[in-house]
Amino acid sequence: MKVSRMKEFCVLFLCEERAQCCRFRKTAGRFRLKEYDSMPMNPADPAETCRKLLHRTGYGKDIPLIVSCAMKEGIFFRCGCARLPANAMRSALEFELPRRLLHEPENGIIQFLPLNGETEEGVPVNVYAFPGSAMSRLAAIITQSARKADFYLYPLIALREEDGPLYLPELEPDFFFDRGEWHPVAALPSEDTWLPSWESEFRKQFQLPAGGTFRIRDYLPVLLTARLVSSAEFQEHSGGLNILPAELRPSRLRNQISLLILLLFLLLLNFFWGILGDLSQNYREYTRLNAERGRLATQVRTTALKLKAAEKENRELTRIANQSAGEHDIVGKLAEFSSLLPDNVMVMSVRWTEGAVDITMRSEAQDLNLPVLLKPLTYWKVSQLQQRRRGNETASMITMKLIPAEGKR
Repeated sequence: MKVSRMKEFCVLFLCEERAQCCRFRKTAGRFRLKEYDSMPMNPADPAETCRKLLHRTGYGKDIPLIVSCAMKEGIFFRCGCARLPANAMRSALEFELPRRLLHEPENGIIQFLPLNGETEEGVPVNVYAFPGSAMSRLAAIITQSARKADFYLYPLIALREEDGPLYLPELEPDFFFDRGEWHPVAALPSEDTWLPSWESEFRKQFQLPAGGTFRIRDYLPVLLTARLVSSAEFQEHSGGLNILPAELRPSRLRNQISLLILLLFLLLLNFFWGILGDLSQNYREYTRLNAERGRLATQVRTTALKLKAAEKENRELTRIANQSAGEHDIVGKLAEFSSLLPDNVMVMSVRWTEGAVDITMRSEAQDLNLPVLLKPLTYWKVSQLQQRRRGNETASMITMKLIPAEGKR
C-alpha cells in the first residue's frame, strides 16, 4: 500500500467501551472526512460491532483498513536510538526493552516510528511493545468482521516531538503523554489549554465537518492515527510499523497481478480478435475483388469480341462506302463502241473492271487501225493494243485495253 497512490482509507479504533470508524477520501490533494460513526462495543461479539460499523461508514474491501487499539499489557515509550535500517533498529530496540520495562513481554512484538531530529541519545523513536498473545484477540476480530486489515497502529505511535500534551482515557485513563514521557493525569492542564491546539492541527491536516454531531474531542485516537497514515513518514518508515501477520493482510498485490494478467489476456484476445476480424474482412474483400476481376475480365473479353466484330463490320462498310458507284451507261457506251467497229471485226470477249475494259476481237481486215477508229470515243482511250496473226490465216486476233479518258469516268 503506497501512500502516494492511496486516495482513500478507513481507520477503525477499538476500546472496551466503544468502537469508532472514520473514512477519509483525498480530494484536491487533501484528505476529507467522508463518513464517521461510533457504536457501543458488544463484549460478547466485538466482531459483529465492527462489521456493522464498517458497513455504516461505507467501507469496501478495496479501501485500505487501519485498525487501531491498545493491546493488553502493551507499553508505549519514547527513547533515543542510532539511525539504522528498520531491521537493525528493531534489534537495537529489543535490547532497550529490559531497561524500559519491569519485565519483558513474552514473544514480544515491537512497533516503532523514528522521528525527525536528533538528541544526545540519537534519533527519537516512538516504541510500542506488547506480548505476542495479545495479537490473537485482534486477529479474531479482524478475520470475523473485516476479514483483512492493511495495518495495525497504536494511536500514540503517531505522536511527534513538537506535539503538546495529549490525554486519551481510552488508552491510559490514569496518565497523559507529554514531552516524551508519561505523566499522572492529576498534572494534566485543563482541557481548554491543550485541546484547541489539537483541534487546530487536525483541521489544518484534514477537511473536517464544521458542525453537526462530529466533535474532534470524541475522535482524537482516530484522527491521530489518520494523521500518521496520510503523512509521508508512514510510507518511509512502514518497515517498523508493519507488524500484522501476513495472513491478516489483504493480498492486494496478488489480486492486482491476477487482474493485470486477466486484463493482459483480454487485451491480447481483443488484439488477436481484431486481427482475425481484419483478416476475415480482408479475405471477404479479396474474394469480392477476385470475383469482380473475373466478371470484368469476362466483360472485357466480350467487349473485345464485340469491338473486333464492329471493327470488321466498319472496315466492310468503309470499303463499300469507298467503292466507286460503277458505270451507269454500260449499254450506251458499248453501243457507241460497237458502232465504230467495221463489219469485219467481231468482238469475242469483253471484261469490264473499275479501271479498264479488256476486249478481245477477231478481224479479217488487213489494215485495221483501231486507235484511229476509236478516236471519237470521249470516255475511253487506248492503253494497250496487240494484234496477232497465225501462219497463213487471214484473220488476226486483237487484244486491246481501254482506260477512262482523263476527267471522264
